[in-house]
Amino acid sequence: MFKAEKKILEFIEKHISIIGLIGFFAIGALMRLVTRNFVSEDAYNYLLGWYDDIKNAGGFKALSEQVGNYNVLYQTLIALFTYLPIPALFAYKGLSIIFDLMLSLLIGYIVYKESTSERAFDLGAIAFSIVWISPVVLFNSSLWAQCDSIYAFFTVLSIYLLYKEKNIPAFIFYGVALAFKLQAVFALPFFVLIYFYKKSFSIFNFLIVPAILWISSIPAIIAGRGIFTAFTLYLNQTNEYGCVIMNYPSFVMTMAYDYMQKFYETATPIAFVIAIFALAFLMVAIINLKPELTFENYILIALVMIFTAVFFMPAMHDRYGYVYEIIAIVYMFKNKKAIIPAILLILISTSTYSNFLFHVGIDLRWITAFNFVAYGVYLWFFFTELKTKKEEA
Repeated sequence: MFKAEKKILEFIEKHISIIGLIGFFAIGALMRLVTRNFVSEDAYNYLLGWYDDIKNAGGFKALSEQVGNYNVLYQTLIALFTYLPIPALFAYKGLSIIFDLMLSLLIGYIVYKESTSERAFDLGAIAFSIVWISPVVLFNSSLWAQCDSIYAFFTVLSIYLLYKEKNIPAFIFYGVALAFKLQAVFALPFFVLIYFYKKSFSIFNFLIVPAILWISSIPAIIAGRGIFTAFTLYLNQTNEYGCVIMNYPSFVMTMAYDYMQKFYETATPIAFVIAIFALAFLMVAIINLKPELTFENYILIALVMIFTAVFFMPAMHDRYGYVYEIIAIVYMFKNKKAIIPAILLILISTSTYSNFLFHVGIDLRWITAFNFVAYGVYLWFFFTELKTKKEEA
């Protein structure tokens, strides 16, 4: 072996984590570049038209009225993009991809900071790479032109800050998450649980969330909208769809779906009540188990609580599992037994996304069965791992 060749190999071996990180970043970036011109049905039928409506109405002047089903904060950002010389499709995707990167960096940082391994940086680099190239993240922004990585970033950040007992920043960022998308509300039961369990912050901290939501609507209020626009908009969204199932493999699929869809107005509140009881049951279980809130326990509780909210609620879209799927990646670095269910969740969402984006025709009942298995596995972790940690403590 030549001396120069040996030095190159030694350099690669010494910096393998950095080289791997750069390599996976390049792969993810290339995949996003290749798919930049893909136009999803949502983009074609709604997003691109809404962008034109905002641009034709004068950009920020368009904030005086509601366009599509945007929340105010996202509509404000899109209004800003209309002043830039970039195509509408790239504006949507570019904004989401920025948050793809931020979310990947956040997960990598969390795994790195909370690792007790000597190879913490390596684990953080792997976590970053998994999120960055995950089909859930890639399909959502680069193919679908959706923005779930934005609210997911702020939701996960707020959950982590709450763990670090940086309570006010946690609620501020949770408010930002909710200002971007109503789906951030699925994390609210977890925040309520931590309030009762830790008793480390005031109930008045929750008022920060609607305050941030209102502050985010100030540009629209200045443009001429009502002062309660941010709240009335979300109230209207809760009644927007008339379906029990929206391509998400939920618990409702096991409850005579055809019957429930036929009697939507009756079935929806029944499913909602079941979801509330499921969440209440988990809260009572945590309070009774009284586990030590190590990071592993904490992130498992967050995962199961958010998974439960989405799994049992009616009218769930295929993209609504985004946050708990990302949290599942974090948890598998603390519990190796959770690697397989984390992969299963990614495959489930890849299937439902593919059903919508490519019309592959996968039977949702089979996907629901696998989602039920994944949920059952995390419940098993929930009760066995937390109980074990309590006994060890």
